[in-house]
Amino acid sequence: MVEPMDSHSHLSKGDHKWNFMALVHVVFISRNPKFKVPQKVNEHCQVSVHHDYQHLYDMGRFRKIDAVCFDSDSLDGEIQRFLRHRPYQRILNSVPTMVLTQDLSHNLEFYAQLGAEDYYAGALDSTLFWIRFRNFIKLHCSQNELSYKTENQVELAFMAYYDRLTNLPNRQLFQERVEEKIRSSGYQSLSFALLFLDLDDFKDVNDQNNHQTGDWLLNQVGLRLKNCLKKTDTVFRLCEDCFCLLIDEVDSRSVVEKIAHRVLYRLSAPYGHPDGYLRIHVSIGIALFPQDGKDYKALLAQADQAMYQAKKKGKGQFTFAS
Repeated sequence: MVEPMDSHSHLSKGDHKWNFMALVHVVFISRNPKFKVPQKVNEHCQVSVHHDYQHLYDMGRFRKIDAVCFDSDSLDGEIQRFLRHRPYQRILNSVPTMVLTQDLSHNLEFYAQLGAEDYYAGALDSTLFWIRFRNFIKLHCSQNELSYKTENQVELAFMAYYDRLTNLPNRQLFQERVEEKIRSSGYQSLSFALLFLDLDDFKDVNDQNNHQTGDWLLNQVGLRLKNCLKKTDTVFRLCEDCFCLLIDEVDSRSVVEKIAHRVLYRLSAPYGHPDGYLRIHVSIGIALFPQDGKDYKALLAQADQAMYQAKKKGKGQFTFAS
């Protein structure tokens, strides 16, 4: 679950007497480890800082995002990808964006042409930036739309989209992610892949040990799967012993084959449980968009069928749907 760093998380609406700026939740995206949010923004707004815009998609499910500020000096092409992708995102398509740079020679008008609502070049700790930022917020953030989510609402949202045992995204979030990518395919030709994983003989682990050991193993499998992927890819737990990997921006079949081999190798290594070593194998079915299906149900069905074909080959195998 995304845990943003809030500068005003302890404050209630009454504490600010509905002060407009105090209700605004602004997310800064920067890959510069020394990046600092301007002091006045920290003092007057609720602030979150992340290194990757991909976090916005999950955060927006649990908490309203009122504005996003990108540090263009550390992000380069990622801002362009976000702005091109934004119109197709149900959660983020109306979130105003401001692009920042401290390099005065950097021309940011290009981002405005892509759809950024504002841009600023100069020192971020200056009075000029604060005036520009405040006007940006007042112009693009409606007071009527600003809202809080209680801890209970956040917990309910988390339960709806994440598996309680492993904390991995669940089937509901998986379906929404896939459908978002399919909608986005209208403006880009990049493919993506679904890797449907089923643990071989997982029932034997529960029968020979206990369900607590089985739960421990499922968590370990989830951790290993995440370590097999790059940051833009995602691991989902769909049900008891079934996981799915969503591999983004696939430009060749060989890329997916390498990932599948890596998953088979790492998951087959022994698991050091306190009561003794455990071993597990996995069967993988792979479906590629768009050649194996152009909607969620078709892709998942193709990946599922390919997984059963892999099982027929024996333990620890993978098969493409086509």
